[in-house]
Amino acid sequence: MAPANSNGQYQHFVPRFILKNFAHRVPKPPKAVKGTPKPKYEKGMFPGDLVTSSLDLTQDPAVFTEKPVSRIFGQINMYDDFTKPNGEQRHVEKLLSKLEHQAATIFTKITKAYEANEDGVVLTRDERNVIRKFLFLMKYRDARFHTRFFHEKPEAYSENDRELIREYMEEHPQFKTPMQVWLHNIETIINLDMDPESNWIRELPKKMYQNDAMWFFTHVQGSYMTLCVPSEAENEFILTDNSYSVHEGPNNLARDVKSNKEETLGYVELHTFAPVSPKIMVVLRAGTFPDLLEDQSPRVKEERDFHRSLLMDPYGHVNGMLADLPVRKAGNSYSEIVNGRLVRQEGHDGRKRKDDKFRFPFFPIGSRHVNIINSIFLDNCLHCTSLVYNSKQAFARTLEWYLTAPPLEIGKILSGEDKEDRLKTLKKLEAVSRSLGSQKAALWVTPAFLPTVEDYEKIRLRHVERQREFKKAVVNDERIQDPHGEAFRFLKSMMELNALTQGSLESVADYMDTYELLGGSYDTLKKDFDQVARMNTLRVKIDSWSQGVDEAIRQRNRESLVSEYLRLPSPRLWLYIQAERNMIMEHEGIDLLSPQGDRLGIPENAIVRAKQLIRPDRLNSLMYIAFKMDTGFRERAHLNVRTEFAPFIQGAGSIMTCGIPRIEALAKSPDFMALAMVAATALRNTDPALKSLTNPLERRELITRSICRDMFAEIMEPERIKHNLSPQAIQDLGKVLFTLVYPTRPEEEEKS
Repeated sequence: MAPANSNGQYQHFVPRFILKNFAHRVPKPPKAVKGTPKPKYEKGMFPGDLVTSSLDLTQDPAVFTEKPVSRIFGQINMYDDFTKPNGEQRHVEKLLSKLEHQAATIFTKITKAYEANEDGVVLTRDERNVIRKFLFLMKYRDARFHTRFFHEKPEAYSENDRELIREYMEEHPQFKTPMQVWLHNIETIINLDMDPESNWIRELPKKMYQNDAMWFFTHVQGSYMTLCVPSEAENEFILTDNSYSVHEGPNNLARDVKSNKEETLGYVELHTFAPVSPKIMVVLRAGTFPDLLEDQSPRVKEERDFHRSLLMDPYGHVNGMLADLPVRKAGNSYSEIVNGRLVRQEGHDGRKRKDDKFRFPFFPIGSRHVNIINSIFLDNCLHCTSLVYNSKQAFARTLEWYLTAPPLEIGKILSGEDKEDRLKTLKKLEAVSRSLGSQKAALWVTPAFLPTVEDYEKIRLRHVERQREFKKAVVNDERIQDPHGEAFRFLKSMMELNALTQGSLESVADYMDTYELLGGSYDTLKKDFDQVARMNTLRVKIDSWSQGVDEAIRQRNRESLVSEYLRLPSPRLWLYIQAERNMIMEHEGIDLLSPQGDRLGIPENAIVRAKQLIRPDRLNSLMYIAFKMDTGFRERAHLNVRTEFAPFIQGAGSIMTCGIPRIEALAKSPDFMALAMVAATALRNTDPALKSLTNPLERRELITRSICRDMFAEIMEPERIKHNLSPQAIQDLGKVLFTLVYPTRPEEEEKS
């Protein structure tokens, strides 16, 4: 791979037609006095040439300067493939120029409509698709991705998907370098025919590296395009190297205990951006935000809420900084609004066509929203070379706003390996702000604590394995957009698993470990999630259909349904339990994932980790009862567990049938039963907990449980050694058994 050199071609990653919207012409100098030497000009800086007002961030301190449009936001030979013959090395650059010409025509249409004070612009489906393709490539072609793929050998590629890239290159030996894979991906997307029937969704992963094909699919299908303009004349948007590749949305960061490095476990792109000019910003907004018209349909609203829950629940109840952005989806030529509902126009056959029209309004946004968008660019400018602006006064205001806004709300969080560099960048921007007249100090924050993960590499490899599974589904010629297709089901199951684990990749790994302990696998995951969805639906329908019926009958129906569910394979039942736990947590506002008192956060998992000790016919019952008792205790926070045992004695039945052979044998032994009966009689009149139980069998059961609890660790030690279980696994199992499934009095009270 030949290195870039000064004699090569300067290739832009931000096209000239965009830069021209931020540029001005070099003025002609005053007429020179006769006899004085003629002024000298640098290349691209002659009178009449287009130049940008910019802040050079490569200098320290940063320097205000003018840079020619021809020499900013680009690199020498950036898209050249030196493994090809001379005449073919710039093939991708030529394709990009062709796409840029198509996009420039459409963006010129947009800017002219704005300058003519029109309230919007109409684009065809084909024009919209050109823009969506162009915007993705603006993200994918930038300097960061060039650095990512610029390697001569596959072994040098070190990103999180390195195994997948190498496997892809082995399967496609025409690619000798990761750079060739990147250039091929760009070429494939440029040449992609985005047909109205969406067949391209099925075909694209077969034509390029699958991970990036799915990223393109998500980018196009998961968000909608809006046009935002400042409502106040004095406000303007800025432009940085990476304006097209940053996003607004939550991130999940943690410190890896093994490497002591800060890692990103997950993130959500709620909004991405594409500056068109100082006055026009394309904002791509995630389709999970509520839509007033579309959500009039209960089915559409339910589906949107479901997908939003999958995406956002892992990060808590956050909406992002731009949730209140006053935008909506573009109107189209085949729909109309009737009685506040969006319906298809009468006579329309429902087919999508290339010449369908979409009307994109210009949405005026106030100073706060303009400043937030600019601040997102500023907060991500650590590795940027330049910052381009139109008016220095407008830039000064938005820079001061960013620097003085409360940290956390707008970013300015110093953590990770680059925190010293980030601090240096913030101080550099603060110095610029002061040079522009600001007297305010910059604000930032250094987190005192970061969550930790035990082994990030294990998490990463889990993610790689999931991607391999998805690739298999794609190769099987399944339609990704087909809800009955293999690929769609796998993708949906991964999203659901992500939601159940609250978004942490570490939790995904832990959940898969637990699921696999029960005999599940990635092959069964798709079917099990599908069945869990049906189980939930049936449970809800039975409750709904029986409204108005005697409550005792309704409860009997619920118990009958649970009895049937307990017959199902253990991995599926466990997934159902996790789904129900997640639902209760969301809808009842109860934290079911953190420990309460002496109980474990997810107690049914302690049952799973010790499943070798439990008879298979009792495993499902113990898991389900542990879950139900746990939620029962949490929902009844007022319950005095020291005295109120009556409601729980019959929950799991007798400890004599617990399904753990050693405990059953102990509880059933004649000597043990005699001891329990004597103890129950002796303590009846002195122990308030036993006194509340009028049934002698209940009193004996409680005494039996207490004795089994006291002897549990000792009697289970041979089984622990036999099955190679940790002491912690036995301790956790005992805690769950004797605080939830077969509850006993606290030990300290028994000893008092």
